[in-house]
Amino acid sequence: MNQQDYSTLRSEVVAWAQALAHAGWLAREDVEPFGDQDEPGPGALFDGSVHRPLVVGFFGGTGVGKSSLLNRLAGDAVARVSVERPTSREVSLYAHESVRLDRFPTSVPLDRVRLAHHHNDALRRLVWVDMPDIDSAEPSNRDLALRWLPHIDLLIYVVSPERYRDDCGWRMLMQERGTHAWAFVMNQWDHGDPVQIQDFLGLLKEGGFAEPYLFRTQCASDDGAPAGADDFAALERLIEELADKHLVDQVDAQALAYRIRQLQTRLDLIKARLEQRPAWDALRARWEAQWEVSQGEIEGGLAWVTERAATEFLQGRLKSLNPPEPTAGRATPSVNAVWDPWAQQHWEDALAALAVDADTRQLPRQPLQQALAPFRDGAAPTVGRRVEERLRGALARPGNRLQRVLYRLCWVLASLLPLAAAGWVTFNVVTFYYRSSTEHLGYLGVDFAVHSGLLIALAWLLPYLLYRLLKPSAERAALRGIRSGLEVGLNEIGQGVSQCLDHLGRQSEQLSETASAWLKSCEPPTNNKGFEDSRIARLLAKR
Repeated sequence: MNQQDYSTLRSEVVAWAQALAHAGWLAREDVEPFGDQDEPGPGALFDGSVHRPLVVGFFGGTGVGKSSLLNRLAGDAVARVSVERPTSREVSLYAHESVRLDRFPTSVPLDRVRLAHHHNDALRRLVWVDMPDIDSAEPSNRDLALRWLPHIDLLIYVVSPERYRDDCGWRMLMQERGTHAWAFVMNQWDHGDPVQIQDFLGLLKEGGFAEPYLFRTQCASDDGAPAGADDFAALERLIEELADKHLVDQVDAQALAYRIRQLQTRLDLIKARLEQRPAWDALRARWEAQWEVSQGEIEGGLAWVTERAATEFLQGRLKSLNPPEPTAGRATPSVNAVWDPWAQQHWEDALAALAVDADTRQLPRQPLQQALAPFRDGAAPTVGRRVEERLRGALARPGNRLQRVLYRLCWVLASLLPLAAAGWVTFNVVTFYYRSSTEHLGYLGVDFAVHSGLLIALAWLLPYLLYRLLKPSAERAALRGIRSGLEVGLNEIGQGVSQCLDHLGRQSEQLSETASAWLKSCEPPTNNKGFEDSRIARLLAKR
């Protein structure tokens, strides 16, 4: 992966993370690390057609002699010194006349950048950057120095025997130690003590520099040579060696590798934040168990309401069980003849308890609220539709199947049995009349007439009474239909919430898989072998 690929990848990851934050899947603190502007490396300052020089920056507090050290390295008074230094408001660049900067960082105004050229061919491969003091009294000066850090290859951290433990510079060093190559200079060494060198080395090792480059120099002023021997020649030699193209490329690769690792670390945090499928599944199981209890409470609490609704519907006073059409500006939740305000409040309490449970499990609140919003006021219409469907179906087919079969059978028997009894009586009357005429027997008497009448009456009365008894009750059918519809409606809204939670769990899993795909795209540079150079290793901190 090269710098351009990394910039494209980072832009896509940042856009993706910001979209998730806008949707509520990530918190603000999850995407804050992506808020830093992705400044290009030092190579972006130069024309890419030729080998670029090494960018060396001087970093440190006020009064440690950074400007004097730079002037001595450059062989000319290019940096401001003494009392003018703490009030410097610009970044000074000192480069060979053949070096052409392609562009300056977009985060700094051009009026705060001073560019000077020289004719010394021995320094052709170097660009010196003199930055404002990190502990400057002007906050804007410190910000300017920090904005230039991404464009530096080698940072020379300059301290003095009196100020090598300054908190401001040390905090900055610890924060930026993995992004650059570092060399350390204890300037004004003629005022120092070997114990201070050992103490400073111990601090650097604690900060991750196993074998740092630490030079002692005496550059208190620009007048004449230093009073005594120091490590200035070794510092010059190191800078000249690092200006080699191969080592510059290694420094570039190291900086890119660090930025990729930083992006991977941030993606790992986001991926861990999105890996919440088990928590969503646990929340759904908890909801189903709680809703089973709440459903029974609602059905029990609406028993009297359902009886009243059945009576009013049969009497024609209730035309529909669907909620009324919402009116403009009305925020009251929808209710109807079955789903009263008490049921609506009970339903909202169940949803509120679900949201509290989600917060306890550290699940994102905004996606859950957005997903549950249609269910809050959608319970009444759903229950109303299901109740009316079951009510009309129950009234169209009242009773159970056996009752309806027996009811129709009794109606048929109430018609056929009297006819059969009357036919039997008629047959007997005709038969006995014929026999009486031919055989001179007595005719049928009053007893036969009475018994025949009773037979015909019983043949009609018994099935008719059963017919009346088996006739389904409209009141009971309506009540059964309403209660059945209420149960179906409650099951439907409860299952709707369960499906919603399952969908959120799957969505969380998909987002986690997307984060994994981004992580796979963050491949380290292919030239890791370059980091084996001992000089580069000593310049880098192990984090």
